[in-house]
Amino acid sequence: MKQILLIFSLLALSFSLKGQTDTTASADSSEVEVMMISANADSAFMQARDLAFKKEYEASRKLLNVLLLEDPDNYEVKIFRLRTFLWQKKHETAREEIGMWLAEDTNAIEVYKLRALNELYDKDYEMCIRYCDDGIKRFPKQNEYFHTQKAQALTSKNDLHEALDATNEALKHYPESNELNQLKTFLLNQLIVDGLAVGVYVDYFTKNYNPWLYGFVQYGRQTPIGAVIARLNAAERFQPNTPSFGVQGEIDVYPRITRNSYAYLNVGYSPSQIYPNFRAGAEYFTKVFNTPFEASLGIRYLDFLTNRVVMYTGSLGYYWGNNYAMFRPFVINDITGWGTTYNFLYRRFFSGKGDYFQIIFGGGVVPDERIFFLTNGLAIDDYRLDNQYLGFAYQKLASDRMYTRFELILTRQENFSVQNDYLQIITLGLTVGYRF
Repeated sequence: MKQILLIFSLLALSFSLKGQTDTTASADSSEVEVMMISANADSAFMQARDLAFKKEYEASRKLLNVLLLEDPDNYEVKIFRLRTFLWQKKHETAREEIGMWLAEDTNAIEVYKLRALNELYDKDYEMCIRYCDDGIKRFPKQNEYFHTQKAQALTSKNDLHEALDATNEALKHYPESNELNQLKTFLLNQLIVDGLAVGVYVDYFTKNYNPWLYGFVQYGRQTPIGAVIARLNAAERFQPNTPSFGVQGEIDVYPRITRNSYAYLNVGYSPSQIYPNFRAGAEYFTKVFNTPFEASLGIRYLDFLTNRVVMYTGSLGYYWGNNYAMFRPFVINDITGWGTTYNFLYRRFFSGKGDYFQIIFGGGVVPDERIFFLTNGLAIDDYRLDNQYLGFAYQKLASDRMYTRFELILTRQENFSVQNDYLQIITLGLTVGYRF
């Protein structure tokens, strides 16, 4: 009797689910193509799945409801029906359905999974974490899903340190989990700014100047508002009869504004003549609508004792696969007038933003403070120094706590004191970072 009822119900439903109008019919025709529903339960379920995957959720549930008339306890159909509410973002309805189901069956592990997932989709991360903790305790031998969702919720909540701790704890129980291992790699890359980093660089000149040394020590922390980095720079120029050693302190902040936008803020101070007495910068970055492009607009300010330099900048970046390319121009203004420069960057990521190979090149009046270091902020004879450069960098996440970066930059630059005379500069750099 149930089978007969199912057949009649499916036939009736096939006439209620109408498809698109047949555009090949004559103008006088008002015929509508009728969706044919299989009288076989398994085939009808496949049709319901297809409808849901096409985002026709209401039609899918009508069909699923008919299938449940014949078999009210069909676990697969009931679970899929519940999923359609999550996909359709009907989170409150899903909560009601989940609550009724769990009141009758406290061992339905898939329902507990959907309960946590529903809160994750609805961005109630605290509730998702609470439900995941409950699932971890309730199903001690089958809780990989709950461990993973908890780490995902903490990541979405931007509690990256807690997310990494949760991921490491889960990997103790499920070391072969591909999803957990991928999440750990992602988190390690996101936390690349954490901890202490030390960098050392040397500039070799082909003529006129002895090698210059400079470096930095920085401490960074990824916080709920974004990354914060404090840095102490030092330089030794080996210039006779002029100040040759200097230090500079600065702070970088990358506040997160929305899911797809953030800012860059910088402020620095130096009592030394070879650095600007004061520097500041600000830039706004945002994803360009629903595209793989990222754009920015910003400004830099350098205040030397005898010159104030303002640099207007922006960027346009593009992500594809494991690759990233960016174009960045600068429009520079100081006491000598206006100048421009252009810069290109390409990165190939291997396991995330902490693991990459990079190529940079550019030219024009490069916003490299080296020009100002030698002239104390004064350009010679009121002309701009021509400059082109090509650089390579390789950064490697060597372990869970350490990364290294090697850099090589080749620069062809007009001599600081002789117009139309060029010198070459070879820059070598090494940075080592350690996360506490």
